[in-house]
Amino acid sequence: MTDFGVAGEWPVRREHRILWGECDLYGHANHTAYLRLCEDLRCSHWLALGGSFAPDSFGPVLGQLEAKYLKSLVYDDAVLVTMRTASFRRTSWVEEYAVWKDGLCFTCRSVLVAVQGSTGARVPLPEAMRAQLLREGAVAEG
Repeated sequence: MTDFGVAGEWPVRREHRILWGECDLYGHANHTAYLRLCEDLRCSHWLALGGSFAPDSFGPVLGQLEAKYLKSLVYDDAVLVTMRTASFRRTSWVEEYAVWKDGLCFTCRSVLVAVQGSTGARVPLPEAMRAQLLREGAVAEG
């Protein structure tokens, strides 16, 4: 992971090339493009944990989002998008994201809540998911 200037432990990662459709008229990556990169990684990680997006299932709902833009990206830049789960509680968890190209370009932190699709009720994270998050370095807070 040294090609992108990554610092720290990031167990979930994916390379991406900035697409023209993610840019403004001048070829700069739009602020929403960074968020979509994080969302895409979040969704694939959810599926890797055994989650589902079926209507009768439960899934992650975004409760809070903080973003910090540090360096601009432009059309055709090769970047690395990374993610880690910092901590989790009974029905919620905190994820951290970063986008790298010659060092850190963007950071993001989100709080997610497990919600039953059919009722909107919070549901506890299954033990298997909790165990996988611990293996990935997350801290259990409740």
